[in-house]
Amino acid sequence: MKRIRVCIIGGGASGLGCARVLSSGEYNCEPTIFEQNSFIGGQWHYDSDGLSPTTAVYKNLKTNIPCSVMQFSDFPFTNIEPESYIGCKEVEEYLIAYAEKFQLFKYIHLNTKVNSIGETFTVTYTVRFNSKNELIHRPHQILLEENENYAVYSEQFDAICVANGHYSDTYMPNDIPGLNNQSFSIIHSRSYRDPEHYRDQCVIVVGASQSGVDICGELVSVAKQVILSMKEENNDLNFTIDCLRQSGKTLCTNYLSTNFSIVSPIERIDDDTVFFKNQTSIKPDLIIFATGYEYRMPFLQGKLQVDQTRLFQNRYLYPLYKQIFHANFPNGTLSFLTVPYRIVPFPLAEFQSHLIARVLCGKMSLPSQDEMICEIDNLSLPHNRTYHCMPQYSFDEIPQIEPRSRVAIVTGANEGIGKVTTRELVRKGWYVIVACRNAEKAQKAIDDIRREINMPDAPLDFIQLNLSSLMSVRKFVDEFHERQLPLHLLINNAGIFGSEFESSECGEELQFTTNHLGHFLLTNLLLNDLRACIPSRIVIVSSGAHLNAPNIEFDDQIRRQPHPTSNVAKFRAGLRGYSQSKLANVMMCTELAHRLGPESKVYCNTLHPGVVKSAIWNNLKWSGRLMRPFMRTVDNGAMTTLYVATHPDIENNNIRGTYFVPSKTLPPPYCRPAIGKTNPITNDREQCQRLWQLSQRLTNLTSTI
Repeated sequence: MKRIRVCIIGGGASGLGCARVLSSGEYNCEPTIFEQNSFIGGQWHYDSDGLSPTTAVYKNLKTNIPCSVMQFSDFPFTNIEPESYIGCKEVEEYLIAYAEKFQLFKYIHLNTKVNSIGETFTVTYTVRFNSKNELIHRPHQILLEENENYAVYSEQFDAICVANGHYSDTYMPNDIPGLNNQSFSIIHSRSYRDPEHYRDQCVIVVGASQSGVDICGELVSVAKQVILSMKEENNDLNFTIDCLRQSGKTLCTNYLSTNFSIVSPIERIDDDTVFFKNQTSIKPDLIIFATGYEYRMPFLQGKLQVDQTRLFQNRYLYPLYKQIFHANFPNGTLSFLTVPYRIVPFPLAEFQSHLIARVLCGKMSLPSQDEMICEIDNLSLPHNRTYHCMPQYSFDEIPQIEPRSRVAIVTGANEGIGKVTTRELVRKGWYVIVACRNAEKAQKAIDDIRREINMPDAPLDFIQLNLSSLMSVRKFVDEFHERQLPLHLLINNAGIFGSEFESSECGEELQFTTNHLGHFLLTNLLLNDLRACIPSRIVIVSSGAHLNAPNIEFDDQIRRQPHPTSNVAKFRAGLRGYSQSKLANVMMCTELAHRLGPESKVYCNTLHPGVVKSAIWNNLKWSGRLMRPFMRTVDNGAMTTLYVATHPDIENNNIRGTYFVPSKTLPPPYCRPAIGKTNPITNDREQCQRLWQLSQRLTNLTSTI
């Protein structure tokens, strides 16, 4: 069978990943990579003079995601801790080793620039000669021109995969009055290399995305003054400062007392002075525009081109189906790799390459051209560059329902994640029962939510619930039944952490009672209500701490044993108890999903919200303060809960007994939650059943599902 000849434009990470997939024995494809540089690795090659048109990494750049997340699935980083954030040199070496391991160099043609690609997939390319470049003649190429410096060829392929990246053509704003008449220097962040070049200068950095924030963090240790100019809609100072801390650069956390400041956007430039919209002004030595890049594919000709009007005016590529396939080619022969920005690049390139290969080899098919265009035109995406964001879950994506048509109970709804979860449910039409201990705090939360969403009559009600008291749990259920309401959603959100040993009313350790037993009893007593209102959901907020629990302690005497008295041992015992209670959450979810069965329309899932700035840390005075800069906001922490509670994916894909975790991609916007790794004990049905029986005994529950 004739192999499918695929031309890959670009020898960066995406192009290499694509060549690896296409050349594997799984697919009948023959890749060819054309790379205009004399090196592979694309953006990860450090160019010290900053003159390269295709590389933008600076000297001290480190990845903003750990290598365990960004690596290819079949080629892990070696001799590097999985959670390490590494420099561009290490990444480049990794990509070279990847190409050597899978013998990709035989498919790569360096110093080869693609000039044009016609509608018949005829590629015209120029090969530059140098002392290191030996001309390789290819059986399908046709010589068009040749001299002592270069040769121009044409060659026809069966398919084209564009993997030239989008960090070459810089985007500079053109709407700042006086921008072209200033007396000081202006550069784009692509040309930034080393902070030492700007020692003792006054530098304005425009743009508060990852590169702008990171560059500020570098400059602040050497520059006379660093000013970050950011849009009003992004003006979240706490978030920006957290990003600066996470960058690992030297910066005083009290930014108001240092040489770093955050200001509004530039209003105008008058010779040597920059005026900002907040009425301040300054005379800088330099402006660095960290304002992103344009998408450019000048080599595509005819119907291969993307819509030029949308490209130049709105900075997005049209018409791309699923942001991979050009809709004018329903056989998948023109594809684009890693077009979305803010991505985890290597795994995405690998996954997309498998999709492309499967389409090319006939293992899967795309919709018709008209169907793809129709879907693209009806996407609810902004007509600008954010069109190319990865799929995310935001508050706006929570389905709107008829007011009061569905009822939810949220435990611990008076603060933190529970309060945000309640707020967003009510905003979208849900009737929410606020279930917590303190009536005064509950009423304040209800008033706050109504004010925040500007709904004075927002459908919120309070029923007192103390999860550490099994009597209170039963009383709560009785009061809920007295209201004769349906129940469509139960969110077991409340939780506590404490290093001091305390016993609950039933004689159990307080964390185990509150975090697990109380919710176990509540869920079982409300299960018939949920089954009567299908489709319905149970959401259990657990924690990544469950991974640290070695087991469930089934011996009553050992489980109820007081903590040691020394501070360190007491803290460890408290953490061990907390981890055990959170392991019990996940095991309860697993067992309940088994008992409900695969056909049940009651969907029970659990989640880890991330390490969130919530009241649960109040008992950890010094360590809580130390960790706080690296925690997620409560709004972000609630994202995973709301996804599991409301997203149609749960019902459409019959997801049950699953543990979700937030995206590891920081900073915002945050990608959709992912399915996370659980403690192996949660997959032991015997252990889960044993915990269920223990919980039933401790809660005096006469019968369960």
